[in-house]
Order: sequence, then structure tokens, then C-alpha cells
Amino acid sequence: MSTATKAEVPAGGLLDRVERTAWRVPLPTRRLFVTLALLAAGALAVSGLAAGWVANRNARVIADAREQGLDLATAVTDFHTSLTAADARAAGTLISGGLEDRQSREDYDSDMEAASQALTAAGLVATEADGDDLVVLNQGLADYAGLVEASRANARQGFPVAASYLEQAQDLAQDQLVPTAEHLRREGERRMAEAANDVGGLVGGLAVVLLLAGLVVLVGCSLVIAGRTRRVAHPALLGATVVAVGALVVVTLGIVSQGRELRRAASGDIDAYVAANSAASGLAGLRVTEIGAVAARGGGAAIYEEFSAGAETLAADIADAPGDDQLLAELYDSVGGYTAAVDEVRALDEAGDNRGAADLALTTSQDAYRDAAGIAETGVDNEVGELRDRFDAAEDAGVHPAVPVLLGGVAALLAAGGTLARGRRYR
Repeated sequence: MSTATKAEVPAGGLLDRVERTAWRVPLPTRRLFVTLALLAAGALAVSGLAAGWVANRNARVIADAREQGLDLATAVTDFHTSLTAADARAAGTLISGGLEDRQSREDYDSDMEAASQALTAAGLVATEADGDDLVVLNQGLADYAGLVEASRANARQGFPVAASYLEQAQDLAQDQLVPTAEHLRREGERRMAEAANDVGGLVGGLAVVLLLAGLVVLVGCSLVIAGRTRRVAHPALLGATVVAVGALVVVTLGIVSQGRELRRAASGDIDAYVAANSAASGLAGLRVTEIGAVAARGGGAAIYEEFSAGAETLAADIADAPGDDQLLAELYDSVGGYTAAVDEVRALDEAGDNRGAADLALTTSQDAYRDAAGIAETGVDNEVGELRDRFDAAEDAGVHPAVPVLLGGVAALLAAGGTLARGRRYR
């Protein structure tokens, strides 16, 4: 059947308007159908391939953010927390005459081992740019351990220089190791935030735009075919449209969900994690201050005041911290219990019983500190779990790269096959 000349089309409904528009295309019907088949199939295939590439890229971005962002940040934060805890244990040598109880020594060794393991974990996921900071931390940790051991050895001999060695160790921790660890933590957080913006940003939007463009091309081709054939329903083209819409929905939801989960990880979740670690580190800092006050042997009034101010600040920070409200309430109460125990230590010390204050600091006060530190550690572990769960959710929300490619290919085959089958009726 020849279609070189269009029959008169009476004015009427929508199909009539579509038909008039279709006949304005200056191509014979069969050649037009071949052109439309190539156009629709090409647009759908290209959009599917682009969406697959974006899905694969997003998966790699999330994997890198987990490793070089989350894992790095948690590792160096664990180092910070373990180091400050070890510092608090080591401070006890100043008032124990170098004769630490077995539990305190085991706790110190455990904290130092945890700090070393955290640095090893950081080294496994760090980038080349993090190398200098890791060298500082590794060398600094070794130097810190040496100074503490020198302090212990002198304390056992009753030499006053023990306090000087311990002070050097604490200065090294606070002035060099902690700031360096904080720098690496912030770098890890930055990488997580960058990944969140990347996944839900321009590249992800480009995939959605291309899928939408492919769908628009398919609909436009379908309308032209409907106008030339005066048939609205073409099963293959309808099937291609359904598949293309499905690809658009699946990819869009995946990109939106991934970006949302990463933004939550890089904002609220990481804030709660940092707050939990700050509480643990702040608590260890209070223990160091308490020991320093007792070690002043009656001259620690100003140090006790420093402890009181620090305790008030820590309590206020815990009250305002994000995270598990119930656990935070328990931590708040336990810090209050520890503060009350230190008040008893102070009362004895200021009454002239420094030996009794030291004994109380190594028993009742130490037990209260350990209780609070245990709750703080539980909070840190819980927040780490929340962060990892958030990254798991981001990974699970993603679309396998093969899905949009496969859907785009199926839609392209349906569109091309349906169009060419219809075009074979025309010469």
C-alpha cells in the first residue's frame, strides 16, 4: 500500500490533530518508521547505559566514602578515645607510689593496645594524603608509651622526676596526638559529606534527565506512529513505555535514597558519634585532672576547681548531645556519681588527709569513673553501629548497574521491534 499521498483528514478530536502533525513529517511512512525505530531504540539504549554507569559510579563512591571516610574517622576517633583513657589510667601512678593494682595496669595495657590497633585500622583505609598524619600518630604513640614507662619506673623508686615524665607524656598527647587525630577525623567526615553531595548531585541528576529524555523520545515517536496509522494502541510501544517508566522510577528512587542516607550519616549520625566520643574523652580528662589534684599533695585547690568546671561542662554537653536519650540519661547520672565521689576525695584532701584522699581516689572514685566510662564506651559502640547501618542502607538502596542497562535494552528492543513491524506494512 502506498502512502506517498495523505488522505483528507477531517477536523475532529485529539487523534485527528496527532494525525495532522504526523503527516507534516516529509518522509514516506516506511522510511519514517525505520527512522523512528532507530531514534527511539538509540535514545533508550543510551539512557539505560548512562544510568547503569551512574549506578556503578555511585556504588564506588559509597564504598570509598565508607572506607576512606567512615572507617578512617571511626579509627582515629577510637585512637583518641583509647589514648585519653590510657592517659587517665597512667595518671594513677602519681598517687599510687608506682604500685598500681593489677586491674589498672591491665586496663592501661588494653587501652594502649586498642589505640595501636586503631592506628593500624586507619592505616589500612587511609589515602596517600593522610600519610604524614599517620606517621605523627604512630611515632607519637611510641614516644608516649616510653614516657609513661619512664614515669612508672621512677615512681616505683620514689623519684619526683616521675611527675615530670608523666607531664611530658600528657603534653605530647594533648598538644600533638589529639589535634592530629582530630584533623584526620574531620577529613573523614568531609569525605562522607562529599560523597553525599556527589551521589545526589549533578551526575545523579544527569542519569535521571537522560532516562526522562529517552522516555520523551519514545512517547514522541509513539505519537507520530499513532498519527500515521490512526491507531493509539501499539502493544510493543506501550510495553516499551512501561519498561522505560520503570527504569526511570527505579533509578530515581535509588539515587534519592542513597543521597538521603549518606546525608544523614554525614550530619546527624556522625554528630551523635562525635558527641559520644567527646563524652568518653572528656570523662577520661576529668580523671586525669582529679589525679593531678591529689598528686599536688594538699596544694591542688585550683586543680579541683578545674575539675568542677570540667564536670559541669561535660554534664551540659551530655544533656544537649544527640543520640540514645536513655543511654545519655544513664551517662549523665553516672558522671554525677563520679563527680560526687571526687567531692569526697577533695574534702579529705583539703582536710589535710592526702593519703586518705589518694586511697579514696584509687577505690571509690576509681570505681565510679569506671562505671561512667563503661556507659560512655557503650554509647560509642552504639553510635558506630548506627553509622555502619546507615552506610549499609545507602548501599542497599542502590540499583545494580545491570538493571537500568537491561531495562533500557528491553525497552529499546520493544520500541524498535514494534515500530519496524508496523512499518513493514508500508512500501
